[in-house]
Amino acid sequence: MKKPFRNACAALLCALAGATAIAQSFPTKPVRIVVPYAPGGATDIMGRVVAQRLGEALGQQMLIDNRPGGNTGIGAEAVAKAPADGYTLMFTNDATFVLNPALFAKLPYDMARDFVPVATVAYLNLALVVAANLPVSNYAELVAWTKSKSGTISYGSYGVGSQAHLMGEMYKKLTGTDMVHVPYKGSAPAVADVIGGQVVFTFPAIPTIQGFVKAGKLKVLAISGEKRSALLPDVPTFNEVGARDLDIGAWYAFFAPAGTPREVVARLNAAVNGLLGNQEFVDKSLAPQGMLPMVNTPDQVSSLMKREAERMGRIVRLSGAKVE
Repeated sequence: MKKPFRNACAALLCALAGATAIAQSFPTKPVRIVVPYAPGGATDIMGRVVAQRLGEALGQQMLIDNRPGGNTGIGAEAVAKAPADGYTLMFTNDATFVLNPALFAKLPYDMARDFVPVATVAYLNLALVVAANLPVSNYAELVAWTKSKSGTISYGSYGVGSQAHLMGEMYKKLTGTDMVHVPYKGSAPAVADVIGGQVVFTFPAIPTIQGFVKAGKLKVLAISGEKRSALLPDVPTFNEVGARDLDIGAWYAFFAPAGTPREVVARLNAAVNGLLGNQEFVDKSLAPQGMLPMVNTPDQVSSLMKREAERMGRIVRLSGAKVE
């Protein structure tokens, strides 16, 4: 064997051994998890719950860093520019990595260029809710009622470019109803104005409206997802009511800066998937929030993102949703 070849082989073996050693020892210091939303929302709450348990599994503190604004662009850009060593991660929902690229012509980040997927965590149903005193009892009746009021009513979302915005525009397209879009700074004020009668409907996450439903202030007419939610077993899915293109939920995932060592990504993925395989965690932390665990490898996350990007792109084009 020639000496240069032997040296190259030795260097490769050393590099592989070094990478393995890094992965086995990772993490050796606290990990920063950027959440591109304000504290108190569904993404922030879920991020904190997972971070605490993930820290216990990895033996290091997981520090939540809220970076809201710019339709999650501020937080995403911060992570994209962070060192690719596994000590800065992003926890967000699919608005960042699927919906935004379909809606915005220009973003301060590029998912393919700037990030590598680490792991999915959970899927969350979104619900179509109306005030309890609205004279409708199901989706078909809502369609008839809104069409009769076309041009005089409005719907609420939790921000321009949010899932609720896209769902509202799709509802208008599917039903031929003219409605004004009213964006709020979160789902809570949108829900409050549905109850107050200022807007007809919005699309919040199920856990955030359970109290209002039980108190008789809201009615849930349909939800996203492939099957009915255990939290609302009597409520049909959008597919069941014939509105398949309204089937837009929210799913959550971890990402790392591009260039993060594959061994570190694999260790993080294994830790997250191990947590999702813990039935106690699922029963106590996910199920009460109406969340369904999503276990995927990094490659499977990439494939899922590609499929969802194509689907959401089609829905955006069909709905005519615009972001100024």
